[in-house]
Amino acid sequence: MRLISTQSVSTHPLLNKLGLGMLPRWLRGKRRQHHYRLQIRCEDRADLDQVLEMVSHTLQPAGLHPVQSMTPGRSGGRELVLNLRCTPPQRRYLVQFVHQVGAAHPVRWELRPRGDDPERT
Repeated sequence: MRLISTQSVSTHPLLNKLGLGMLPRWLRGKRRQHHYRLQIRCEDRADLDQVLEMVSHTLQPAGLHPVQSMTPGRSGGRELVLNLRCTPPQRRYLVQFVHQVGAAHPVRWELRPRGDDPERT
């Protein structure tokens, strides 16, 4: 009789000691990616240009390429909405970006935004 294990390959004790780097790509599994939405309030065109410059200097070199859109904001301003997916190692660049932008602009960001809200997608 043959025993079939229900555990994943990565939970095997020998493979845990060796590390996942020793496994072929097809056994390592898919890298986890998280979906984030950032909403940044910009008062005028200069604010918008400043934020977009931060995107190109902080997020894009880290391999993060957000999808950008504009929505009307309060009191005549605009809101820049960035949707992106990042892996856990890339998250530190996202946090760094949020802290940089948040020093000068109101920022709201959420993990795994709801897709059922048509206004937000």
